[in-house]
Amino acid sequence: MSMSWHLETFARAFCNKFTVPSDIYVVPTCDPDSNLPGETLSQRLSQLKTVSEGLNGNGERAWHASIFSGVFKGQPETAWSAALLLLKGVTQAQTEESFTSRRPALQPMPVNFQDSRLALKDLAGILFKEFKEKKRNRDLVAVIAIGQIALEHIPPEHSPRHSTLIDLADILSEQFNKKMGKDDADESTTSEQAVPKFMSPDEPHRKTILHEGGDSLREGSRRGGSMADPEETISFPRVVLERTPPLDQCRPLLDLANTFHKQFQKEGTESSIAEAVRLARAALGIYPPGHPAHTQSLGCLTHYLEAKVRKEALPTHVGGPAAGPPSSGSFDIEAFIEKVVFEKVKTIPLRLLHTPTGVLCGRDAQISHFKGSFQYKQLLSLVSLLDTQRLKMEIDDVLSEYFEFVTLSHRWGRGEPLLHEVQRKSVYDLGGTDGEAKLQMFCILALRRNFQWAWSDTCCIDKDSSAELQEAIGSMFSWYYWSSLTIVHLPDVFDTGSPVGSVWFSRGWTLQELLASHTVLFYTHSWSLCMNSDAVNHKMVPALLEELQNATGIAKQHLTNFSPGTGDARSRLHWASSRRTTRPEDIAYSLFGIFQVHLPILYGESAHDALGRLLAEIISRSGDVSVLDWVGESSSFNSCFPVDLTPYQKVPHFQLIPSDPSRRNNLDPEKAQKLYSELGRLPRAGFVNSKLTLPSIVHPVTAVKLRGSSIRPLRFTYEIYASRLQPLNVALSVELDESVDSYILVRLWHPKSLSQQTNHGVEALPELLEKFEQPFNALLLKRLPHNEYTRIASDCTITACVQDLASILDSEVLIPEIV
Repeated sequence: MSMSWHLETFARAFCNKFTVPSDIYVVPTCDPDSNLPGETLSQRLSQLKTVSEGLNGNGERAWHASIFSGVFKGQPETAWSAALLLLKGVTQAQTEESFTSRRPALQPMPVNFQDSRLALKDLAGILFKEFKEKKRNRDLVAVIAIGQIALEHIPPEHSPRHSTLIDLADILSEQFNKKMGKDDADESTTSEQAVPKFMSPDEPHRKTILHEGGDSLREGSRRGGSMADPEETISFPRVVLERTPPLDQCRPLLDLANTFHKQFQKEGTESSIAEAVRLARAALGIYPPGHPAHTQSLGCLTHYLEAKVRKEALPTHVGGPAAGPPSSGSFDIEAFIEKVVFEKVKTIPLRLLHTPTGVLCGRDAQISHFKGSFQYKQLLSLVSLLDTQRLKMEIDDVLSEYFEFVTLSHRWGRGEPLLHEVQRKSVYDLGGTDGEAKLQMFCILALRRNFQWAWSDTCCIDKDSSAELQEAIGSMFSWYYWSSLTIVHLPDVFDTGSPVGSVWFSRGWTLQELLASHTVLFYTHSWSLCMNSDAVNHKMVPALLEELQNATGIAKQHLTNFSPGTGDARSRLHWASSRRTTRPEDIAYSLFGIFQVHLPILYGESAHDALGRLLAEIISRSGDVSVLDWVGESSSFNSCFPVDLTPYQKVPHFQLIPSDPSRRNNLDPEKAQKLYSELGRLPRAGFVNSKLTLPSIVHPVTAVKLRGSSIRPLRFTYEIYASRLQPLNVALSVELDESVDSYILVRLWHPKSLSQQTNHGVEALPELLEKFEQPFNALLLKRLPHNEYTRIASDCTITACVQDLASILDSEVLIPEIV
């Protein structure tokens, strides 16, 4: 029954009686190891003859069944070749007959005419499937031959043609794996490349088939080695890209980019890696940030950029789905968004590096990039969905995310690129100096971490413009503060151990960069993360944070959550006291942001004046006189200021004496209240007209005795007596006059000393007197004409102690003007 059905089906495939075969050849193709007896073959042939004779009754068929000799037994590939020649001959005969017929040329051919050709395709498909499942190696040649002839007779416009191309390419690739023949590799590649041309745009699995074809070609190229033609490898993904709708082009773009990158790895041609970068950038623009395909595109782009700047090969992986842009809204939302954008960009650096392109962008270019972004299009689509307030909130959120930027913290080295060297070009095209390579890797790292904006103090500031330089230095702390990440490059750290031994920790400008930045990552000379850490913020790594505290002397709470300002000024000067800058005046300028002061930048002024202006501003704003607690050489700016920050390395320390409340029992309460009131009326210290006004409790010097001297170094040791103080010894580098009435010792006063007390009014007197009992650091002042004073710098701390509490109540309060 089954045999009869197959013969009828075979006969119906040939619509013309002249092309109906008259002979049926039975080909035994059993495996030579089969136990099938020879009698069974004879019985099956007898059955076939009986069935075929029964079908001859229609008058159009004269079936004759016979069997090939045993020469085919166990050789199915030869048997299939014989069957193939028969089918090929029948098809060719039918084709010739169709063109000699009298039917009009434009008349459609019968359906059965197509069936006779597609029978070959179906036969090839079945054999391809069986071969893939059973992997019978001796069938390989025959299967390939059937596939090749099937392609010859399947019309080009027929949609199933692409599936035969794919199957044939797979089988040829299989044969290439076994024999390593160049012809097999070439024909496999040709078949794969032809797939897009013969595939219907409506093919439901079109994207999957094309992607698999690309994967197959890349694998073939990899295995083919030197035999693979680079142009052929590129042509397929290029054709796929051309035939893919724009919104689905991310994967084809990355496939083609990857192909160019592979070509760059083999040949080292700069044009190949440049094309890979261009294609990856195009793919990056299809999706919004956070989309898996955007992340994939970003990873590819950073790999290609790193390969470009390092001139070496890096592995990449591509792939991902596609998405399209949203629709746009219609109200004057563009002007509304532009206004908010303009306000936003005023808070970020004037110039930023666009990491996907490596181009330096000013304000206009930054705004232009945003207007071309997916986020901007998405905002336009929200106009009909949100009210004005919610839309404003959404715009703020989008802008905050879009304009996130990364800052570079480093020590300047050789060949740092300046503004004029990177304008109107990509930093990825630079090369030749350590500074340029550093800038390139910085941008690549920023891009790899999904930041499209980066800032470096080398090329993002116009140092020829005094106005811009002034603005940059005044804003630099806030830029590091608002940056999403600060990348610290340590070229003198060559392993992934602790970074604290780097010279970076001894430089002036890096102090504010360390304090201002919330998120910091330390990188070694080779741009590997320090301490083999996968942390996203080294400030949050407990072991490293402990090392940072020990190396800098800065408490952990300030390292992780620092607030700029003039508070606790003495400690902040201590942090900077061991640091150095290339230009002496920069040691003061680098602290402007830490103290949150805005002063003119006057390059060319002396370091004395720069530091003096800073200290004067700190005192004027806060009245904090702790910055006057130092030992060393006086500044020419003002005698109360040190010549540099070195004296602040020493932290003031007092040996407190035990308090004795019984000593206060016999004090005059009226005198105590009077002193309390006088101190309460004192203003805080200030700096006016180059003079330091210094509220103080005064102790006039009554006697000076020289106890010793030396020439090298020049030093004089005195025993000084002052009213209401115990005698004290002082070492000075200047010789005192014999006229002792021109000298005073003063105890500095700050109004917060009263405000910090637990009690107020009469109840505060005991607490105030207890404070006066303790030792204090005094300043030695000399009276000048016009009721001005100058400080006599000492070589040691002048630690003074009161004689008794009763004498304190007779203290004199004075506000000397010190020059």
